[in-house]
Amino acid sequence: MFKNCVQLIKRLNIPYSSHQLATSSKPGFIIDIDGVLTRGSKVLDSAKHGIQKLTDNCEFIYPVIFLTNGSSPSESDKARFLSNLLNVNIASDQVVLVNTPLKQFTSWHEKSIFFAGQPLGLKEMSTNLGFRFPVFLEDFQNDLPMFDVIDHRKRSNLKCGTLPSHLPTYIPIEGIVIANTPVNWEAHTQLILDLIITHGKLTHVHGGKQLPLIACNPDFTWAAEYHLPRIACGSYVLMLSAIFKELTGKELEIQWCGKPTKLTYDYAKDMLSNKAKAMSCKLGHIYGIGDNVDVDVVGANTNNMNSVLVCTGIYKNDKILLEVNKLIKSKISSNKNMINADFVAKDIEVFIDHILES
Repeated sequence: MFKNCVQLIKRLNIPYSSHQLATSSKPGFIIDIDGVLTRGSKVLDSAKHGIQKLTDNCEFIYPVIFLTNGSSPSESDKARFLSNLLNVNIASDQVVLVNTPLKQFTSWHEKSIFFAGQPLGLKEMSTNLGFRFPVFLEDFQNDLPMFDVIDHRKRSNLKCGTLPSHLPTYIPIEGIVIANTPVNWEAHTQLILDLIITHGKLTHVHGGKQLPLIACNPDFTWAAEYHLPRIACGSYVLMLSAIFKELTGKELEIQWCGKPTKLTYDYAKDMLSNKAKAMSCKLGHIYGIGDNVDVDVVGANTNNMNSVLVCTGIYKNDKILLEVNKLIKSKISSNKNMINADFVAKDIEVFIDHILES
C-alpha cells in the first residue's frame, strides 16, 4: 500500500517527502481474544468484520497485536488458528500468549522447574518458551505416587507410603510455573504445597526464603460458549494461596505473568512498536481492547493505553452502542471502586469503525 501511495503521488506530480510518508502516524491495537474475537472455538461475526477492516488483501495495514491470558503450545499455533477464523494473515510475532513473556526468564531456563497446567501441549509449550528441564505432574505420579493420596483408591494400591531413599534426579525443584489453569486440582495443589514448604526438596520443611513461584493468568473467570462465566487460573491460585496461608501463616509470594501486569503489557507494546517500524509508520494512540473490566480495562489504564471494553464476553450491556469515559463496576466483590473505561462498545467492529471514521 505504501508503494501504491508513492506511485500515485509521482503520477500526479505532487511534491512529497519520503521521510514524511515513512513516519506517518497510525493507531495501534492490542486486542484480547476470548470474549472479543471468539466465544470458545467459535468466531464472532462482528470480530471477523472488524479485524478485516484493519487489513488490505488480508494483510494488516495497522499495527495489531493479539494479547490473551489464554495459552497454546506456541504462538504460531494460535496465529494459524486465528488466521483461519478471521480470514486474515496473522504472524506468530503478532500473538502474545499468557506465558510468552517467560521467554525472557533466561535465568530459569537451565533449572529444574515444575510446570503445572493443562497436560495437553504443556511439554511442547515449556520447550518453546526455552525451558530445558521442565518437570510435570505425571513425572511425580509415576516416580513418587505416595504424595497423591487424596483419592483413597490410590492410597489403597500403594506398596509403600513413604518417600524412597533415592529421589529422582530432577529433585530438587528450583522453581514453579503455573502455566495455565491446572486440571486434577487436588494432586497439583498437594504437590505444589509440598514443594514450596520443603523448598523443592520434598524431604523436610524449609523455613527460609520461599521457593520462587510464577503464576500465569490472574483471570478469575473467562467467557466460553457456556452462558455463565467459567473459573480460570486466578481462581486456582486464590485457592492455593488460602490453603498456604492456613498451613504456614504466611502470604504466598507470587510473580504474576499475563494481563494486567506491567511485564506482559511492556512485552506486548514492544512487539507493537516493532510492527509499526516494519510498516514504516509512527505509532499513534494505542487501544487496549478486551471484555474484562478487571483485567483488560485495568491493564490498559495502568499501562498508558486507551482502554476499550466490549460487550461480547464477560462484560455485557445490550443498551450500549458506543460510550466514552464510562464508569464500570468491578466483577471482583472485594473491589468497591468503580473502574473507568475510555470507551465501551457493543463489539469490536463498532469501535474499529469509530476509530477509522474519526
